[in-house]
Amino acid sequence: MSVFWALVGLVLGVPLSLALPRVWPLFAGDGDFVAFAGAAGAGGVLTLLVLRFVPVLAVLEHELTHMLVALLHLRRPLSLSAGAREGEVTYTGQSAMLIRLAPYVLPTFTLGLLLAAPLFAAAHHRTHVLLCGLTWGFHVTTLLEEARPHQPDLKEGGVVRSFVALLGLGVLFYGGAALWAVGDFDLVRTWARAALDEARGLAAGVGDRSE
Repeated sequence: MSVFWALVGLVLGVPLSLALPRVWPLFAGDGDFVAFAGAAGAGGVLTLLVLRFVPVLAVLEHELTHMLVALLHLRRPLSLSAGAREGEVTYTGQSAMLIRLAPYVLPTFTLGLLLAAPLFAAAHHRTHVLLCGLTWGFHVTTLLEEARPHQPDLKEGGVVRSFVALLGLGVLFYGGAALWAVGDFDLVRTWARAALDEARGLAAGVGDRSE
């Protein structure tokens, strides 16, 4: 199964990454993008302080994301613990690669805010964008801190396969969350269509070389 998710990460990550420059002109320089980017930078700085002075908060978010995705896999949570350096979540049934990778590829707080967007009045739209940026910066910073080869979550499925899956799924969820925050879901659909065009071009190129 780890090979499958590595292939999924590769198939998703390459065309999605190639498509980003095609959608960049649609939002670069926009007021919401500037607000999001500034808030993401501030979120990163604040997260470094959290990691230094209250590290248990980042560990708790990591374990809660494991538990959330375990629930989506119909696993029943048994226990959750979080300390300053490590934590653990246990649940019924077997482990799964998506459960193990979830804290590395899902900007959980940002996705929650995006799903809750209808609760924000139009007058508070910019506040919503700023909150999305802050949480996105938090998740990017914790990802960079946590995604190390020695992590048991990554070693269990094979470090190389886990990182390939992580990169592809990370581009999907982190890129999608950022585009959704600065340009609503229409911008995500535009990105997906551009990525599909890139995938077709890559497939055609491979086909031409094989003839």
